[in-house]
Amino acid sequence: MSADLSVKQSPSPIVVENQTVGVNDIPRGTVRNPADLVAAITCAVGIIVVCLVVVLAHNTTEGLTQDVAGAAVILRRIIGVPVTFLEMLVIAVPPIAVGIDLLVRRYPMVAFQGLIATIGGIILAVGLDVGVRTFAPAPLVTGLSVLPDAVTIPGSIAAITALLTAVASPARRRSVTWSWNLMWVYVVVAVVTSAVSLPGMAIALIVGRMAGYIVRYTIGVASRRAYGSSLIEGIQRAGFLPLSIDRVSTLPVSEIVAKAPGVQTPQYFSDHRLYLMKTVTGNLYNVIVLDGDRQVMSTLSRTWRYLRSRARGRGGLSFRQTAERTALLSYAVRSAGTMTPAVLAIAEADDSMLIVREATPSSRSFGDLRETEITDELLKVMWDQLLKSHRSGITHQALTADCFRITGDPILAGRGAGVGVWVLGWEAGELASSELGRRMDLTQMLALITTKVGVTRALDSAHKAIKPKELAELVPLLQIPAIPKATRDEMGNAKEVLNELRAALSQELPGVVTTPEQITRVGGRTILMAILIAVLVIVVLAGFNYEEVAAAIMAADWRLMLAAFGLGLVGFIGAAITFIAYSPVRLSFWKVCVCQVAAAFVSMAAPAGFGPAAINLRILQRKNVPTPKAAATVALTQATSVIVVLLALVVVTALTGSSQLASFEITPGLLIGVLAVAALVGTIMSIPKTRNWALERVTPILKQTWPRLVELFSSPLRLAVGVLGQIIGGLAYIGALQLSIMAFNVENVSFLGSAIVYMIGTSAASLLPTPGGIGTIEVTQTATLASMGVNAGVAASTILLFRTLTFWVRVPLGYVAYRWMRRIGEL
Repeated sequence: MSADLSVKQSPSPIVVENQTVGVNDIPRGTVRNPADLVAAITCAVGIIVVCLVVVLAHNTTEGLTQDVAGAAVILRRIIGVPVTFLEMLVIAVPPIAVGIDLLVRRYPMVAFQGLIATIGGIILAVGLDVGVRTFAPAPLVTGLSVLPDAVTIPGSIAAITALLTAVASPARRRSVTWSWNLMWVYVVVAVVTSAVSLPGMAIALIVGRMAGYIVRYTIGVASRRAYGSSLIEGIQRAGFLPLSIDRVSTLPVSEIVAKAPGVQTPQYFSDHRLYLMKTVTGNLYNVIVLDGDRQVMSTLSRTWRYLRSRARGRGGLSFRQTAERTALLSYAVRSAGTMTPAVLAIAEADDSMLIVREATPSSRSFGDLRETEITDELLKVMWDQLLKSHRSGITHQALTADCFRITGDPILAGRGAGVGVWVLGWEAGELASSELGRRMDLTQMLALITTKVGVTRALDSAHKAIKPKELAELVPLLQIPAIPKATRDEMGNAKEVLNELRAALSQELPGVVTTPEQITRVGGRTILMAILIAVLVIVVLAGFNYEEVAAAIMAADWRLMLAAFGLGLVGFIGAAITFIAYSPVRLSFWKVCVCQVAAAFVSMAAPAGFGPAAINLRILQRKNVPTPKAAATVALTQATSVIVVLLALVVVTALTGSSQLASFEITPGLLIGVLAVAALVGTIMSIPKTRNWALERVTPILKQTWPRLVELFSSPLRLAVGVLGQIIGGLAYIGALQLSIMAFNVENVSFLGSAIVYMIGTSAASLLPTPGGIGTIEVTQTATLASMGVNAGVAASTILLFRTLTFWVRVPLGYVAYRWMRRIGEL
């Protein structure tokens, strides 16, 4: 995206401190504050949470209400005022006081806004009251009632809360403050005297707040942004004497490129204002204005980028911190030798932060250059500018075509003429960035150049700029989430272009790791799984028989619990045996065992199975095993473990003589489930796009593991030892689960049933990865165990015990092992 000056109206002269300044701007009297929308959504969630608490913890809320009501007699003696009289005061005084105050201060629109909010609060409260009476389950109706079947969600409280929320402003009005105080007195008295139930009062307050926020966002609130004289005074406090200030819009830059140099920072346009300032000395500067009412969107956007990318730093920052961070990045980048506009001053005006920045010379965006204009010399300069910042530990994180501004003629650069490359948009960058952040920058740079000159020239320029090893490390990052949207749009079919880049690099650098790297903290599957887990948890809790669960816990056998914990530790030995057998170099058995214990700590921050894989990969790298070969060994260990566990399940079933398979009944539901899975697999493999997607996920793993698998087949003893270790590990965890089930005196689940429960949980954790399998394993294993006839509450307690013994208790042990192995240089 580019920029242009808004020239739709002539500059308005403003006199500030005997100085006339021409301002070309369109101030906004009212704004829609995204914080109000976020608050309204939060209130809606709060209503749902209160209702869930009332339903799931009915005894607790009822007891709390009775405890509060116990003080009713004492309170009546102290105040001596009927609750009805207080309610009349709350209903009458705040609207009158606030209305008169607003009309006297000549804020009729704010008064009208408060009236709309009051009506909205009443409608929402009455509608919710009717909905609860008609559709809600009995526990919710009882929890919101004072008398039997008499739901109380006081509409008066919702109305007054909506009114006071809608007319609130940063400039505190005394009438609003005293109205809040009066209303809180009534809220306390009404709850204590049992005039209203505690959950009903909470819902009324939240409903009122939600109505007020909805009206504020729909109609808008008075703007407190810095415009006109306030903007000029802020700039003057920063040490500049403006002659003219022109607002920059988002029209094509080609029309005014000569008139407005330096107006090319696309990242600011989405959430902030940008001005071109001319001082009395004739110098040009950019003024970036960060408005406080837009800070919520900036915080949410930054938080989302943090969740989407492991290369990002922390999420939320205040708008003052954002301005200070922008200045710090500018100073650091320039100190590194990269050409970027300098931040010259920062000032505050009203609810805005002003950043005065140096304007760049007249330039062209990299995206506007034709392919014939992009010379090898220009590409070299672009790479050099980026690498200078990397050498100082600074990464950009959002490289797009508009971030590179070209001064001079690129074609003449090869004939001795100078060409300059300015790098803009550092406000999204990171100081003291991680290695992943540096690799992400290089990946974005490679993809950006590919959009203009094609794969061949892009790779040639990369080979000249960075080492082959660094280039090989970019292959796992050539995926959609790593590339900015603007670059993906320029690519057209981004997936195809990235596959072409990956294939070309694989051909040039044999043995390179092509398996996509996990670069997102939170993905679509994680969000979906979180929703499913929340729904399943609610269902499980709703089916809890608390008396039966309490009795089962009290009767649980602590000796079986201790045995389950010890048997779970045997899993570390099995994992160590397998890894040593598959390793291409000799390893110390006891050190590998300790490293497997350390993996229990790493698993807290990695999806299920990734913690041990990361530790094993690090062990091989410390032994100077080439990364491709080490990754292939780890992938082989992970892949064969699934096959071995399945085969071991069949063998154990035959050896134990279990009759569970013989008596296994194929129910219509099970048959439908199997047919649905078969139909899904068939559909995926029959559609070209989905088939290619599946092959893209499977083929790199097969290419990596196949050479190592062939090597293992040539050594049957090593293969047998590795299989033995995997059998030991799998049976150890299944045995620990069986002992956990037996500890709760559950006798109708066989060893085979425990194996099925364990395998379903681990399979779900692989398909929908969460850190350590947290949530995924618990919910799926609880549901599976409950389907075998175990009470839902006892099943949840059993799985919680199993996970505590085989995951949570081992985390501190893993931390100690991890720190010790790091100290002795094994990790």
